[in-house]
Amino acid sequence: MQEPNRQIPPKTVPVDSFDTPKAEISKLSNDIPLYIIHAGTEDIVKIDIQFRAGDWFHNKPLVAESTSEMLTEGTKNMTSAEIAYKMDFYGAILRSVSNKDTATITALTLKKHLEPILQILSDIIKHPEFPEKEFITYLENKKQQFHLEHSRVNTLSREKFHEAIFGRKHPYGRITEYEDHERLSRNDLIQFHASYYTPENCHILITGNTDANTCSVIDKYLGNGDWKTGKQIKIPPYSIQPADQQEIFTKKPDAVQAAIRMGYSLFNKHHPDYLGMKIVTTILGGYFGSRLMKKVREEKGYTYGISAILASFVHEGYFAIVSEVGSNVCRKATGAIKNEIIRLKEEKVGTSEMDMVRNYMTGELMRMFDGPLSTSSSYLTILESQVSEDYFNRLFNKINNITSDEIIELANKYLDEEKMILSIAGQCND
Repeated sequence: MQEPNRQIPPKTVPVDSFDTPKAEISKLSNDIPLYIIHAGTEDIVKIDIQFRAGDWFHNKPLVAESTSEMLTEGTKNMTSAEIAYKMDFYGAILRSVSNKDTATITALTLKKHLEPILQILSDIIKHPEFPEKEFITYLENKKQQFHLEHSRVNTLSREKFHEAIFGRKHPYGRITEYEDHERLSRNDLIQFHASYYTPENCHILITGNTDANTCSVIDKYLGNGDWKTGKQIKIPPYSIQPADQQEIFTKKPDAVQAAIRMGYSLFNKHHPDYLGMKIVTTILGGYFGSRLMKKVREEKGYTYGISAILASFVHEGYFAIVSEVGSNVCRKATGAIKNEIIRLKEEKVGTSEMDMVRNYMTGELMRMFDGPLSTSSSYLTILESQVSEDYFNRLFNKINNITSDEIIELANKYLDEEKMILSIAGQCND
């Protein structure tokens, strides 16, 4: 057997075409939108039931995430132990998570066990009890988790950054305090669930090896007439109120590093320049070979990792550069970051770098739709962001057709290193 020549890199093969898997769209008997994607040959099915029930909709910290996380802690018909036992018996996986905009209950099961799993899901969603004993235990665990998270400089930097760019009263900028745990009650969760976990505020995505019977089974447990309130939710309006100060420093005397987060509010996936700016962000700091990684990590040695983010929520978005650096090179690192932004605005991206970015980004798109589980997670972002189904197709076309001139134009239009809000947490000694 001939040994491969380690000095010759493997050939790269460009991706010539890409097409987002299409979903079959229908409605259950109670008008819940149902999306079905036939993907994979394994006998597994993934169920995602998503509600507009994230932080945007609560007027009291911790309510949205606590409601989501406690759904599986007991219902009128099952205790938390019985729920766990049944899911284990069927070899299924169950989780419930929330974010800034939505809450999602997800189950992964063998196709042959779809009906009993849907029966469990139906009970969890419609009849949660939020038992007092479990609620008290949950709160104690949340308090410990709070102390642990807020011992980390990256958490402090991130929270202060979001507060600075969106405003203290904005759902995307609101900071949870320790005392908020004491103010939270079981009744808060009951009321929030009754208001937002409704069929009128829901859509369902089924991905995997589905068949003609799938829709009828889902309709049996989640589309029947006993689950229809007739209530339409109101989306609360909020306006951005950025901080007056451009630099926020959160001191942590025992820290050996400084967490840096710099940027500002920008736009979300609905903006016509979002796709182009996603490529600009990737060039700057969106992958391991990015300009920021080469300069700040490899050349300067200021950090182990640095990245640029173009975040998109349902109502807003932001641009940020994130890193943790040595406390004695904090200012040097921010200076190096600004220099790379200026260079991106002034120098054209070369052919080899552009080819590398294109290969990376198209490869990531392939990975995002590799199999039913990845496909489900990726398609769910389309539903959550409320963008058109061709979003990833348009991103693919943009990746392959953007020019160096357009990159410079976008960088100059949207990146202003002198106006970025800087949030530093930890120690900054230089």
